[in-house]
Amino acid sequence: MKKRKTYLSYILVIGIVLIVNFIDKVEFFKPVKYYIAVIWFPIIIWEIIEKINYRNGKEPNILRIRTNNDDYNRVFPFIFGTILIITGYFALNNDESEKILLYSIIITGILYFFSGFMFVPTGIIEYKKQKLSFANGNNKHTIEIDKIDSIELKSSDIIVTDINQKAHYVHFMNLIESDYQKISEFLNNRIGNKIEIKNYPQQSTVVKSK
Repeated sequence: MKKRKTYLSYILVIGIVLIVNFIDKVEFFKPVKYYIAVIWFPIIIWEIIEKINYRNGKEPNILRIRTNNDDYNRVFPFIFGTILIITGYFALNNDESEKILLYSIIITGILYFFSGFMFVPTGIIEYKKQKLSFANGNNKHTIEIDKIDSIELKSSDIIVTDINQKAHYVHFMNLIESDYQKISEFLNNRIGNKIEIKNYPQQSTVVKSK
């Protein structure tokens, strides 16, 4: 499963800003900061490309589903991007000696702002090589299809029970009625009616075939 760490790029940007601030105090390392400042560009651009590909249906074996963090993740790029743009702009007006660094900060803010328009839900179900992966942030489970007995879909949880009756929980979801249908259709289209899918609160069940 592709690694998707929702907060990785945010942490990286903050970390790089702190590193640059430290480097700026050491004369020997000052030239390095101009290279560090642009490290985050490929990561943000890659995230944007992934979102665009998903929205355009180019990742058919991945389904994005709602989580409790989606409201925060929807607005954070706009807030963070705006802060970077404003900070970089005013700093540029007051200190033109750091043009490369400050322009990098402004461009990063613009990229984050644009990323906000490409929002997709952060929960993931992925079908790959006869395995199903379920993820919400760091809460991830990957199980071979023939070892899954049933899947329960609740508003706040996805519960995958294996053939040994061990339950694997994906917490902090925010599923609504339409999500139950999307998940059921996604699974049935890729693996057929092989797994019992229990939907709540409707209590409807797709019975697995023998």
